[in-house]
Amino acid sequence: MEKPASAEARSGVLSLLDLLLSESLRGAPPAELVRHRILVGASLFLFVVNGLYVLWLFRWGQPLASGVVPGLGYLGSLVLARGARTATAPAVLLLMTLGLGLVGSSFASGNVLSGMHATHMLLPALAVYLSGPRLGLMFALILFVTLGVGHPLYWTHHGLLPGGLTVEGLWSAQLFAGLAYFAAWGLGTLHSTARDAAQTSLERTLAQLGRDIAAREEAEARLGELHRSMMDVSRQAGMAEVATGVLHNVGNTLNSVNVSTGLVIDQLRQSRVAGLSRATQLLREHSSDLATFLTQDPQGQKLPGYLIALSEQLREERDTLLKEMGALSESVEHIKSIVSMQQKHARAAGAVEPVSVPQLIDEALRLNAGSFDRHGILIERDYADVPTVLLDRHKLLQILVNLLSNARHALLDSARQDKRMTIRVQKVHERARLLIEVADNGVGIAPENLPRMFTQGFTTKHDGHGFGLHISALAAEEMKGRLSCTSVGLGQGATFTLEIPLEGAQPLP
Repeated sequence: MEKPASAEARSGVLSLLDLLLSESLRGAPPAELVRHRILVGASLFLFVVNGLYVLWLFRWGQPLASGVVPGLGYLGSLVLARGARTATAPAVLLLMTLGLGLVGSSFASGNVLSGMHATHMLLPALAVYLSGPRLGLMFALILFVTLGVGHPLYWTHHGLLPGGLTVEGLWSAQLFAGLAYFAAWGLGTLHSTARDAAQTSLERTLAQLGRDIAAREEAEARLGELHRSMMDVSRQAGMAEVATGVLHNVGNTLNSVNVSTGLVIDQLRQSRVAGLSRATQLLREHSSDLATFLTQDPQGQKLPGYLIALSEQLREERDTLLKEMGALSESVEHIKSIVSMQQKHARAAGAVEPVSVPQLIDEALRLNAGSFDRHGILIERDYADVPTVLLDRHKLLQILVNLLSNARHALLDSARQDKRMTIRVQKVHERARLLIEVADNGVGIAPENLPRMFTQGFTTKHDGHGFGLHISALAAEEMKGRLSCTSVGLGQGATFTLEIPLEGAQPLP
């Protein structure tokens, strides 16, 4: 899109003015840059106009001093602005040139009232704008002393008052004009102060906004990083929880393996196979007279009955060993299935796949089956006919293992004998949601603790870290679901509910 001609002209003028400024002055803040441009713009304009005035003086044969001296002042202001680090020196030179010109023309014009000319009133205001209130006050004082006091003294001393004008009238007019210089300075100072205050306030506001935006962006970045770290820790904690269950069950199964192995070893040590070896040795020794040995020798006569009894004992030994070896084989297969299940979940971490929720709950229960059986905890299952759900298997297993572990602890800490855990799975058709409830009749939750159950670091366990439920809630949110809990009160048990959307459902609010 092409720029309008007026915009290009303004851009060209500003570029020209910037060329007249030093690099330091060009790099000033926007409000200061405006003053610097006006400074060199006014100096350049006055220099050009003054040059035309000098040409006019030369054309008519007039003395050139009244034009050359101001021209040097304007040129000097331009030169200083091109090399100065601050605008003070070129501004003071410009103001002095204007002030001297006004004062000189007042004394040389022959007009006793020229000190009251409106042009003089502009100098204090211009001085404030270009150089600030302090230097502006100095120029106002100079004008007051020279034009408000010196100028009437000069004309009174020479007695050149025009007709009808008294000395008192001259002094009154000039003093009021001097006060007007201060008024012009005051108005300029008020404007400059208000503008600077507004600029400072704006800069502070912008700086504060910048800091707030930067702080918010930094906080959001930290929050995002914290969330990612929390989820990493959550996955690691979930894997550790599952691994702990795996090791616990493997340990229990290894106990069974040890028992079966010990029974097999004891049975083999007490085996009657040694008696069979002695019997066969007797038969070998009497192989030449075997018939006589079995019918006439007292020892040989007992041998058939001994062999019959021994065979029965060996058959019983064999059955016992087969039973224990079967149990041992089942224990090894159980260990293999637990390890295989752990490997399957480890591979599935982070992947979205169709998951049968009841089947996954049963797998989570198997990870803690030994502990439930050992402590007499009754498990009740209430699974509705629900479809498979597309989700991260590892996240759901992590939540289930954590909820089952919490329920187990709540039951172990309870004094009641009928320890019971109920797991329900149901579909909410009107909301296209799947509900998983883990309820226990354990120690329950105090009403004041319910709102804090999923807060990081909060725990009611003596040896708890307050991390499990928090990361489970985060994992539920990542699955676009929600984890909640209810309890009637202490000693009344608790129910934790995981609500997750089915395929095509909207995320939970």
